[in-house]
Amino acid sequence: MHEKDLEIIAKNIININLGVKEKDIVLISAGPNSLAFAEALAYEAAMIGAQTTIHYSSDELALKIYRDIKERFLKNWPRLADILSKVVDVSIIIDDTNPFAASKIPQNKVEIRRKIYKPIRRREEKREKRKELRKALIGFPNLDTAKALGISFKKLNEIYWNTMKADYEKIYKFNSKLIKVLNKAKTIRIVGERTDITFSVKGRKFMNGCGIVEKKGEIGFINLPDGEVYIAPIEDSVSGEIYFDLPCLYHYGKKVKGVYFKFNNGKLIEYEIKNGLKEFEDVYKNASGDKNKIGEFGIGTNPNARITGGMTIIDEKVISTIHLAIGDNKSFGGKNDATIHWDFFKDMKKGGSIIYADKKIIMKNGEFVGI
Repeated sequence: MHEKDLEIIAKNIININLGVKEKDIVLISAGPNSLAFAEALAYEAAMIGAQTTIHYSSDELALKIYRDIKERFLKNWPRLADILSKVVDVSIIIDDTNPFAASKIPQNKVEIRRKIYKPIRRREEKREKRKELRKALIGFPNLDTAKALGISFKKLNEIYWNTMKADYEKIYKFNSKLIKVLNKAKTIRIVGERTDITFSVKGRKFMNGCGIVEKKGEIGFINLPDGEVYIAPIEDSVSGEIYFDLPCLYHYGKKVKGVYFKFNNGKLIEYEIKNGLKEFEDVYKNASGDKNKIGEFGIGTNPNARITGGMTIIDEKVISTIHLAIGDNKSFGGKNDATIHWDFFKDMKKGGSIIYADKKIIMKNGEFVGI
């Protein structure tokens, strides 16, 4: 990424995607590979009169802390996070992860901290709904992530920045047309390889993941790169089976592939993991709350996105893919209260893959129909 391109993208994120204003308090969280990007964002925010600070952390440091810290310290109330959750206007989190370090972080200790942080997270979600807090989670390519995905850094870097350069105004308009059709449906059905699953969306609204806070609707949270429509299904309505053929790299460096889920009356009653069973269960069994219920159904709509082999923030945006998540969905209209939200991806280009909205075909073999 050339410095000039980085400046242009940073300017767009601050001014267009997040709509930062003069006097806004802007908190930017970054890691060892993304400091230059964080500085570019901080500079653009400062130029319009925002008050900006950069918070640094790394998975290597997190691993050392979680490995060595006494559990009773993890139960202490996080006073600084508490204060920041009340006063920050714009939060930018750059996901500069090292999957190899993150995968070694003990999940039992992480779960202690997740429970302590939950009230703070819920407060932030309420502020996001009122758009008092505008937040962006930004993926970031690095050598460690590329190695974990099994692709070259050059390829990952190209895919990432090309996806970031998408025309979000066009994505907003396309999403709006798709949502207009989907919001008329009461039931969604997905069929394909080892897949026939049905769930109700009656009374719920599809969200426009268009990358622009002011156009998203009632939620002040975006992913970047963006490009999806998604919804919290009616939790107890989910029944059937689904096979996710694409790899998934979870936030804590847990990579899984060939995931099969079977649901009955909204609950996950059976699962098979071709690769990464231990990694899946390390997160799943240590999590708490409604971890065994579907939290999200999403369809990728970013025309620039290409499959990386597991980088969630990109692969869930690819037009030919869908994703379902288990776990928490309270932030976008659901009832699941859990300490995890884990997305899994399915490539719909394979023969026989169809999405039905009631009886209307929305996608067939990875192509949108009638949109």
